[in-house]
Amino acid sequence: MAQVTEKIVNGVNVTGLFETIETIKEKPEVGKYNFRATNKWIGGTENHTTVNDFYGACKTFSRKKPHVFVKDEPESLLGTDKGANPVEYLLAGLAGCVTTSIVCHAAAKGIKIHSIESKLEGDIDLQGLFQIDENVNPGYRGINISFKIKADATEKELEELVEIAKKVSPVANTISRPTPINMSLEK
Repeated sequence: MAQVTEKIVNGVNVTGLFETIETIKEKPEVGKYNFRATNKWIGGTENHTTVNDFYGACKTFSRKKPHVFVKDEPESLLGTDKGANPVEYLLAGLAGCVTTSIVCHAAAKGIKIHSIESKLEGDIDLQGLFQIDENVNPGYRGINISFKIKADATEKELEELVEIAKKVSPVANTISRPTPINMSLEK
């Protein structure tokens, strides 16, 4: 039996990537994932979110060590600044997701990435949060992302990778399309 050599591009196991894609094509249930988080209020505007187990590839996984995200508000928003605030975490999640999407799709196309840097910013009007004006959306009015990418690729190829990331990033799609959020009190 011939031994399969793994092809690694940008630190991504491209051989494994294509094997995963083929497996999901054959068995779509393998591609269904359920991510989970628990949150605990600490005091004031500080709260901690823990992520540990998740479901995917038809089984439940537990991390060796849970990840804990400390969230707080800056002092100008009545916090003690012990961590980034939730809307900053949203930007961080978006940055990570679109960057990972670019890297993986570049790897699949055989494009070597040397570096990626991005800047994200968005405007929020507190009149919505504090219910001063009900016509003001309490969320981001829009988010701008600019990339600096050094790669063995043409500018057109890089522009295509950025567009692919916008199209396929789960975080970008979650925040740019209506996503139902169901809230309830446990009894």
